[in-house]
Amino acid sequence: MAKEVTLTRSLPARRRWVFEKNTMGFPRALREAIPDHPTSIGRVLKIDSMNGHATNTTLFGPGVHLKVVVKETGRLKGEFVIRIDLEPTAARTLAETLLTLADQADKSRDE
Repeated sequence: MAKEVTLTRSLPARRRWVFEKNTMGFPRALREAIPDHPTSIGRVLKIDSMNGHATNTTLFGPGVHLKVVVKETGRLKGEFVIRIDLEPTAARTLAETLLTLADQADKSRDE
């Protein structure tokens, strides 16, 4: 006589990777580098370099990908890569915002 096999516990759902647009990705090592004590205001990092490229894939469509390398300041040593993935419209908006702010900063210096 055959026995029917039944599953008595529920298995967790498989995680589906969702690639959102207009996101910033921080490495786990950066999270672990931020002090956890109450008096800490976090970590100040210096932008060391930045580069990027444009893509247009069937799966994700057009996009702008930036890679910002930041380094520790002061006595601590460390380098972290922050990824920024933007839709073209968001990239243009960011560029326009930065240009406007840079112009305002230049004008305030001249006054």
